[in-house]
Amino acid sequence: MNTFVDLPMLQGAKLIENMSNDEYHAQAEFSSSQLKDILRSGAHFYSHNIIKEHEKESKKHLDFGTLAHTLFLEPEQFDNEFVVVPVDAPRRPTETMLNAKKPSEDTLARIAFWNQFDAEHGEKLIISAEQLDGAMRIANNLRTLSTFQFMRNEYGMAEASIFFTDPVYDLQLRVRPDWHIAPCRNFPNGLIIDVKTSRDARPYGFSKQCGDYGYDLSAAMYREGFQQYYDTEDKPPFIFLVAENDAPYNVKQYKASDLLLSVGEARYNKAKALLAESLLIDEWDGYSKELEDIGLPSYMAKQALEHDFH
Repeated sequence: MNTFVDLPMLQGAKLIENMSNDEYHAQAEFSSSQLKDILRSGAHFYSHNIIKEHEKESKKHLDFGTLAHTLFLEPEQFDNEFVVVPVDAPRRPTETMLNAKKPSEDTLARIAFWNQFDAEHGEKLIISAEQLDGAMRIANNLRTLSTFQFMRNEYGMAEASIFFTDPVYDLQLRVRPDWHIAPCRNFPNGLIIDVKTSRDARPYGFSKQCGDYGYDLSAAMYREGFQQYYDTEDKPPFIFLVAENDAPYNVKQYKASDLLLSVGEARYNKAKALLAESLLIDEWDGYSKELEDIGLPSYMAKQALEHDFH
């Protein structure tokens, strides 16, 4: 049952707790991932979000980050969303096995096992004991970070959905921070915490991931939705908790810098302007057809200038 939090609301902004992930993604309001699509090209936005040429994979597909998120942020939901496959479970039958005119006893046994397993566990995500162990190590390592003490000591909530209206273009928008702390004495403007998994949690590796996946734009959008709902004087600080997705599952914590947030604000505002214009004129252009020069990433050019490779 969704519950509306009895806190201040601005311009019709609302916050809903306990909305399922599937229900959230089915809402008509625009998300940060959709704004990233329009920044890439109008054609990408049209393909992904209007005619939906790239439907998301089945819920049966496990995103390891989803498992780690659940164990860290909402461990009470684990049994509702996941099931660990027994170590001695047979492999699922292949299409060839299923289509055989005279299936072998082994195939029949596999079919029977998985039919019963799926019937008992429905749409739960299937994980292995090894995956569970890795995700538990991530959750335990994240709990050693100082930011986790804020999460324990201040009132906050996981995966709360905030719906709000852009004041300039009148776009209906939605955000779903991994965790946020409501405005309080220690955090008068609140605090947003974003949990990420990464191949490399060190500063160079994770800053590159921030750029590649547009975490700056997401942070800007989350902060605006948060401020609209709670009606705070300033936007909240934004913290990343980062865990490497392979052993030894090292963790780091980062506060989003002023530069990251400024770049995010600029890209967020540009994305909203592009989306509003495209919706108005119903044109969804792809990339420029002009002939352009191509170079190398700036860090490679800098390396070439600073080092002798001969």
